Amino acid sequence: MSMQVELHEIEAAARDYGTSAYVLVSSASGPPRVTHSPVAFVGGDLIVAVGRRAAAELAANPACSVLWPATESQSMSLIVDGTVVGRVDADGGEVRLAPSGAVRHRPAAG
Repeated sequence: MSMQVELHEIEAAARDYGTSAYVLVSSASGPPRVTHSPVAFVGGDLIVAVGRRAAAELAANPACSVLWPATESQSMSLIVDGTVVGRVDADGGEVRLAPSGAVRHRPAAG
């Protein structure tokens, strides 16, 4: 089950999950790159940190997702899709993402 989160509600929703999340970057050469990163918000955009390999993938394909997993107090994960805004440093570091959509998603029963 998923519940859409409006773009203007993402920052408030993320506060319930803490200050760090997983950044998932697609890779043409194999599995996605996953980076655990602090997340900050500036003007509605997300600021995350990625490593050198994830930065290279983002330079080639600027779309990625940010995942805050479900917690004891939050039964649903928060998933935000976004696109890089500006330049990506080849050595990695901070990346600014403009969110394009978000959902709260209940983990599969198991």
